[in-house]
Amino acid sequence: MSPYDLLYILAYIFFLCGAALACHGVRQKEALWIMGGGMLINFFGTVIPNPGFQSLAIGIGSNAAIVWAIALGVAVWAGFLAAVFVRLMGRKELFFWLIVCIKISWLADLILFIYGVYALTG
Repeated sequence: MSPYDLLYILAYIFFLCGAALACHGVRQKEALWIMGGGMLINFFGTVIPNPGFQSLAIGIGSNAAIVWAIALGVAVWAGFLAAVFVRLMGRKELFFWLIVCIKISWLADLILFIYGVYALTG
């Protein structure tokens, strides 16, 4: 397992912990910060290898599963920004619905990415 895989899984775990806090109705502000931290880890873990930081780069090429995972990852980032905006507007029900959709989408993204990586290297 590469450092990138571990970083990506850590980001997802942070997001899930924040989402659990948010759904329980306790520490809403802290929950948003924890979810945001997971998103930032995911974002920078994806973006930083591109300019040349080779320690996080996986360097294996690409296939359709990886391309779909990248597209779904961008949709997850956009969905989280929409969820934060909705939460700041005070629409909690829509916020929770968006968080559930993000959790499912991010899981699908993770599975697609791991499948794409191991399809190329396996």
